[in-house]
Amino acid sequence: MKMKRSIVNPYKVLLTIIAILTIAGVLFIKPEVGVADQGDFDRIMGISGLTLLDSDKNNADFIRFYDYIVPEYKINEIDKISDTVRGSSLSYLIVFINAICKNFGQNIFKTQYLAIIYSVMYVIAFAIILKSININDDIRLIIIPILIILIFFDGNYLIWFNSLYGEPMMIVTFALFIASVLNYIHYKYVIKKNGSMLLRIIPILAAAYLFIGSKLQVSVSLPFIVIIIMKIIWENRDCLNRISIAALCVCVYAMILYPAGISRNSNNLSKDTEYNSVFYGILNGSKTPKQDLAELGLDSDLYVEAGKHSYLDTDEYSKYVPGIEITDEEFYSKISNLKLAKFYLNHPVRLLKGMEYTAGKAFDTSTSLGKCSQSYSKTPVIEFNRFTFWSYFREHVIFKNLYFIGAVYFIIILVSVRKYINNKSNLELRSKIFLLWIVMLIGAVQFPMPFVGNGRADTAKQLFLFNFIFDGLFLVIFGYISSKIIKYFKR
Repeated sequence: MKMKRSIVNPYKVLLTIIAILTIAGVLFIKPEVGVADQGDFDRIMGISGLTLLDSDKNNADFIRFYDYIVPEYKINEIDKISDTVRGSSLSYLIVFINAICKNFGQNIFKTQYLAIIYSVMYVIAFAIILKSININDDIRLIIIPILIILIFFDGNYLIWFNSLYGEPMMIVTFALFIASVLNYIHYKYVIKKNGSMLLRIIPILAAAYLFIGSKLQVSVSLPFIVIIIMKIIWENRDCLNRISIAALCVCVYAMILYPAGISRNSNNLSKDTEYNSVFYGILNGSKTPKQDLAELGLDSDLYVEAGKHSYLDTDEYSKYVPGIEITDEEFYSKISNLKLAKFYLNHPVRLLKGMEYTAGKAFDTSTSLGKCSQSYSKTPVIEFNRFTFWSYFREHVIFKNLYFIGAVYFIIILVSVRKYINNKSNLELRSKIFLLWIVMLIGAVQFPMPFVGNGRADTAKQLFLFNFIFDGLFLVIFGYISSKIIKYFKR
């Protein structure tokens, strides 16, 4: 009896090796690089059992924010486990790492431990994606992996892995979600097996849950995530038993409730964004600030803070300092996301101008925050050039305007709809196109969020997921064009 030999594709092995070497070259050679805290880390530290080292607390020269990375933290007991469960999914990874450290008698958490976990998850995600897209010719099997390495393993993505920001958790889990869905499509429509389908759906739910919990801004993506998961459950209703279907639906319901817990744990963040959305957004440069405030149901006296964001020193505000009692009474208690949405619906021209501003900040994944520790350099290190070819090209060459972004979306929608209609019997292709539409919708709702929800504050960072998705659209375009060129020359 002959045994079937599983032939390992050398291109995929090479991709994995190059990906690992790229990550090592960016993150794990000296000097250690990362992204400095701009005030975001406290939220995740509080629910994950992390505090600053005693040596840092007692050091009068220690600079925590903006200029230098802090690569080590002290591991403490978690005060309220319920806050950890309901909080950011990033805390799950940190608590897991903390448990391993404690088992080895260590009480120091290093951000590089987190970077290692991210790296493993990221490489696995793209390995699954490459396997599941089912490339049939050797030329594209070389081109696509090269593009994946060049685009998604760019240093300005990887450097965020060595930090406590939610951005790396967001893109890593989103990549895992896409990989899980593609793996399911490959299993169902290429291998054509309906057995053990539950084992193909569970990773989709797990990745979706971690993605939704990565950052509060991701919660607007929830409807689209739920739609594709429910579609998958529905199309497998005949090969799943009732208990499995019920259990999956309960998991989806729990995922729907998850953002509410994150919102409760991010109350201060919500107040910051509310302040920015009005004073640094709507009122910033407005010719009629008092009228704008009246439309929002707010006192016209608040106009004195127009053009200010919530991160200034207290003495820089005229009267309404973020977080104080009078601001709570006159602003926070009266403003809401519904009022903001209604305002922009009544002023579409101003929304369009805001989107033009946002487009000007798109495609920037680099940051002006410090990249190295204080022990490495007394002068903050801002420049970073480790494997940043793609991000440099994206930031300096690609058009940053609404016309370009709209054109890319329009062309992909036009071509994909045509493909979807003309391939009614090709369920694999139609399922992949549906996934593409879901990804595009998630990117589309991310685009207006920075301006509408946070004014002109921190726009480039708020566009992190949009940039990641747009990079994915570039990959789709390159892949489609390369397939057409190869077919043309093979005729």
